[in-house]
Amino acid sequence: MDELPLISDRAYETVRLIAPELSRVIVKEVFQQEKPFYCEEYPNVRFHLPYDIVVQRKSEFGKFYWNGKVTPHGPHHDSWYQCPINCINIWIAIGSVKIGNGLNIYPQVYGKRLPCTKDGKILSNQYFSSIINFELKPGDALIFHGEHLHSSEINSTDATRYVVSLRMTLEKPQFLEQSPYKDNYIYHHPNNELKARLTELLKGISRRLRKQINSALGKQENQNYIISELAREKFDDASANFPKPIPLKTGEKISLDETKLVFDSSDLPIGTIRPISQKMCVARLKNHQVVAFSRYCPHEEADLAGGHLRDGCIICPWHNLPLSLENGSSPCQSLSPLTIWKCIEDSDKVEIQS
Repeated sequence: MDELPLISDRAYETVRLIAPELSRVIVKEVFQQEKPFYCEEYPNVRFHLPYDIVVQRKSEFGKFYWNGKVTPHGPHHDSWYQCPINCINIWIAIGSVKIGNGLNIYPQVYGKRLPCTKDGKILSNQYFSSIINFELKPGDALIFHGEHLHSSEINSTDATRYVVSLRMTLEKPQFLEQSPYKDNYIYHHPNNELKARLTELLKGISRRLRKQINSALGKQENQNYIISELAREKFDDASANFPKPIPLKTGEKISLDETKLVFDSSDLPIGTIRPISQKMCVARLKNHQVVAFSRYCPHEEADLAGGHLRDGCIICPWHNLPLSLENGSSPCQSLSPLTIWKCIEDSDKVEIQS
């Protein structure tokens, strides 16, 4: 792990050198395009170490620089980080990608641009429903739009996940606002004809001269790598579908310390999750099997009321982490377990035994 920064730097340089030719092949053979395109100058190289290893160096790998490279990236749109709104992601597996260390895609919010905090994190009240993820063999690739909400799985396996992420646009890059990356997308042409190569060369010279002139004139580039508050005001909102708190039965004596919570059985159909308080959720796994559990994921405090159920687990909506509803544990041994409370269902009501 001590050698990771050096390995990462060398991998970035190697990928930067091969990216132009690789992108030409992708544009020509995959997208069947003969028109000019723009490719990110520095593609991302992502070594996702097992979380239980990363957490041992949390102070180092918790820095923004490593977010998405070594540590899992929460649900996001690439434009939150000043990338073009028309970029395409080519996510290439260099090693095997397994369920438990892959990429999450959120199909239910496709076409929406959800809001984020000032430090580029998803708002906790946003609901995006189901998650799709994939197992890949070395050489496989996922191709998706950068504005399609996506995230990293927390690496709950014992293997490092190694991928290269190449961003490109099939026309001139478009940004939500003045971006520090506006000159980082390089003009290319899919064919190798002399005219195309000459145009690439001239465009490259023009880009470098522009940067040098701006520097000489003292023009400061925007160094804000997170989208501004003004731009965020125009984003969509997916909070309306977030599960609403389950109503507590009236007439029951309910103490403020939540030692007795009672609700109607009919308010919790099979397969649903509902918040019941600021600290607790309830879920019905099947008929006459209701479980209560602590509301927030022990990893980054995602609201589990927005998660889903799978194989007896609550699945974190941000990083696809399964947490057992039997004992609260997860595959990541370094994470604290959820608190689980027993529920007793009697006739038409459920009582949480806390």
